[in-house]
Amino acid sequence: MIRSPTRLPIALVLLAAACGACRPIHHHETAASVESAVLERRRQGLAALTAAARRGPLLPFDKVLVVADERLVRDVVAASLPFERVIGDRYRVRVTGAEVHFEDGFGLVRLDGNATFADRPEEARADVTVYGGLDVVSVDPRSGVLRGEVKVIAVDARKVDVMGVRASVVENLVEDLGREKLEAFSALASGIEIPVRLEQAVTVPAVGPGEVSIDAATIPLKVSVADVKAFRGRLWVSIDVSAAATPPRPAPSPAGSASR
Repeated sequence: MIRSPTRLPIALVLLAAACGACRPIHHHETAASVESAVLERRRQGLAALTAAARRGPLLPFDKVLVVADERLVRDVVAASLPFERVIGDRYRVRVTGAEVHFEDGFGLVRLDGNATFADRPEEARADVTVYGGLDVVSVDPRSGVLRGEVKVIAVDARKVDVMGVRASVVENLVEDLGREKLEAFSALASGIEIPVRLEQAVTVPAVGPGEVSIDAATIPLKVSVADVKAFRGRLWVSIDVSAAATPPRPAPSPAGSASR
C-alpha cells in the first residue's frame, strides 16, 4: 500500500525557503546561471509540494494512481541514444547520455552530448548539457500511453581542447551556443513516453442464455491526468477515469460463432 505523506522533510522546506530569493534565469551563458536555473525550478517544485501538504494528503486516493520509477523512465530515454538533431539550422548536437531524477517536486531531465557547426563539423566541437523539466503529463487519446512534455530550462556549453583546432574557433562555437534561444534546444527533449498504458474502454462480457440475458458491450472511458507530483525517485500521476458520453456499442462476436 502506498502511503501519502502529509508533511515534507524539514530539509526540503528549509531549502525552499533559502531559495525564495532566487529569480528565474532565462539565459545560459555561464555554469552559475545554469545552476541557478535548475535551483529555481527545484524551489518552485518544493513550494508546490509544501502548499499541497498544507492542504491535505499529497496524493489523492479518490483517483487512479499511476507511479513511474525514475530508473524506468531513464532507461526509456537511454534506449533512444545516441541521436542527433540540428539546432537553429546552424549546429549539430549529438546526445550520448541521459539522466532522469524525480525529486524535490521536480522532474529533472538531463541530456549530455557534444555540438559542432552543422555545415563544418570538423572545425570545432563543444561539450553540451541540456537541462529540462518534465512539466506536463498527458494521456495520448488514441493509444492510452502516458506522455511527458519536457521544457528546456538551461543549456551549458563547454570548450573542448582538440589537437590542431584553433582555440578561438572553439570559443566562438561555445559563445554562439550560449546566445541561442532555449526554445531552439526543445528538439532534443521535446517529450518522453512513460511506459504506462491506460485502457480507453472496458468490455463487459455477455450474460446468458437463461432467464437473464445481457449482450456484451464495450463502454468507452474518459481518461485524463488530474495531477502530477515528483518526489522520492518516482513520478506520481493521479488519473481521472469516468464513462464517456458515447453510448456503449456491442462487443464483436467471437470468431467462428454462429449468429442468432
